[in-house]
Amino acid sequence: MHPDHETLPEPAGDSELFVEFANTLEFERGVPSDALVDIDALLDWLCDHDLISDRGRATERSRLQRDPTEAGRRLERFRHLRAVLHAIAARVSAGERPTAGQLRDLNHILRHGLHYHQLRFAGDGARYDFAQVGDRLDQARATIASSLARYLAEDAADRLRTCANPGCRYLFVDRSRTGRRRRCDMRTCGNQAKVARHRARAKTGGSA
Repeated sequence: MHPDHETLPEPAGDSELFVEFANTLEFERGVPSDALVDIDALLDWLCDHDLISDRGRATERSRLQRDPTEAGRRLERFRHLRAVLHAIAARVSAGERPTAGQLRDLNHILRHGLHYHQLRFAGDGARYDFAQVGDRLDQARATIASSLARYLAEDAADRLRTCANPGCRYLFVDRSRTGRRRRCDMRTCGNQAKVARHRARAKTGGSA
């Protein structure tokens, strides 16, 4: 458990937080581009999404700069979560259930985010603080994992998609009226698919 406890409200639930995190790994024509290039990028992303505070980011950055091995370990834990999100989404998008191993991995991450609250005197002794106690990075990781768990339990699981463009693989939730979207953005991936089909037809016609 991290020794530095801070007063920080629990992050508001967001059923698509896991989508935003999963898409920190982007593909451009099949070539991966990772937004989480190092621990600083990860901490900035967590802070931007209200999963840690500015103070928490500064504390973790200072701590992990002194321990590069631990910094690498923490970054890999989040990348592992991202891989689990993609793997589960791929199964659900294909109309299949997550495997037992995938659920085990997700629940393991959720379990490591356990925390409790503590009432204590503030520094000046004149008022109280109601503090959330625990490892802030494990809590942030569990919050992302729980957004997928809540989505699958409470929302339309069959609307979770992996973009059908094999060079993209973006995750998205299909909120369209018909629920038939297969690509994350018809203006980009949809148009690429149309161009590919047109070229294939033209090639076939030319061969004939």
